[in-house]
Amino acid sequence: MESDDNFLTAVGAGTPCGEYLRRFWHPFMLACELKDLPVALRLLGEDLVVFRDRGGRLGLLHKHCAHRGTSLEFGIPQARGIRCCYHGWHFDVDGTILETPAEPPGSRIKENFCQGAYRVIERHGLLFAYLGAPERLPPFAAYDTFDFPADNRLAPFKLTLPCNWLQVVENACDPIHNAFLHTIVDGQQFSPAFKALPALDFVPTPLGFLAMATRRVRDFVFVRSSDIILPNVAQFPTGANRVERESCGANPYVTRWAVPLDDHNALYIGYGHLNAHNAASRDLSPEKYGVGKLPFVGQTDDRPYEERQREPGDFDALASQGRIANRKAEHLGTSDRGVALFRRLLKKAITEPASAFPGRDRVEDEPTASFVHEVVLRLPPGVMTDVDSIGQFGRETARRYLESVASYPATQAEPRQRAFREAIAALSRNCSGGALESRP
Repeated sequence: MESDDNFLTAVGAGTPCGEYLRRFWHPFMLACELKDLPVALRLLGEDLVVFRDRGGRLGLLHKHCAHRGTSLEFGIPQARGIRCCYHGWHFDVDGTILETPAEPPGSRIKENFCQGAYRVIERHGLLFAYLGAPERLPPFAAYDTFDFPADNRLAPFKLTLPCNWLQVVENACDPIHNAFLHTIVDGQQFSPAFKALPALDFVPTPLGFLAMATRRVRDFVFVRSSDIILPNVAQFPTGANRVERESCGANPYVTRWAVPLDDHNALYIGYGHLNAHNAASRDLSPEKYGVGKLPFVGQTDDRPYEERQREPGDFDALASQGRIANRKAEHLGTSDRGVALFRRLLKKAITEPASAFPGRDRVEDEPTASFVHEVVLRLPPGVMTDVDSIGQFGRETARRYLESVASYPATQAEPRQRAFREAIAALSRNCSGGALESRP
């Protein structure tokens, strides 16, 4: 019987977690990486080749030709599909064998066999693959934050980490590390506001939960709620909020997937959100995103080793745990509640039937409601000075945001945000007798 650790970390075909992950679309490369030649890759423990045929269609096939095993990374894209370089077998993008030119005219090989193939689509500059059963093909999840606010642009990026995918996800479920790794311990990668130790909370949502940190920062209460979406998606507000004025809204800095390449390597891949709101606190531009690029220190190993020792980042914290973290040696504390919660939810999801997972009823490419949000509210002296009341305030903002999301379809992001700002303004009056600034 598999250990709990293997149950959550093994991603190959036939493993419990691997079969669960195959229920979803996963991004695996930037569209701009794929030019005129096929690209060999590894995804969920499988060796694959992606290509564009000369008709512009995307194909994602098993790497080794069904004839004699030559890699299709050396295949020749055709007007329709790809041709193996070794004996000329010709495959369509769905794996259908179109031609076996060395075989006699009566050969039935084309009818009896096919090349392994998976569905692949392009969305907002990323390529996404679905490796599951064709009859269970899910709709693509286009989150409401992709098109909100109106000036938002998505900048795709891809980072590779030499560790298991679960370590990447658990990092997102651990908001207390933002205070230490990113602010207190080393080079203050986040704003000084994150030095204030927060009250933590983990509020359920229809797609997962909010990993919440609520702080008292000078005369303000500061709520930062990251959206954890099963199995491997997360949306984070910027870590640059200096908490100098009141604000309220749902403006992720990053939407990312933690995608397993195999049991020992993963992608940190997704979109940066370029808009006026985020640009007010960070210097953002499209060229800062891409393959191996994200404008936040410590996300790769490209700095000198001693510099990384002096100012470690997420890459160092995750990769140094080992290719697969030894969870049997852990000693979890109360601040690790989000990590423990995610493991419980993941175990439950893996054992559920494929028809039960959230999002099965989505409509293709229609916005999917998400729950990331951030609130800064000015408070009078003496109000909300203890951890319990600070945490209660964070839970109340989450409740009001969830209510606002439920009141409007995901296609109506602006009315929903307006309802949330009005709800927080009412909360502000209750707390301090003043109205919260309406800022998108």
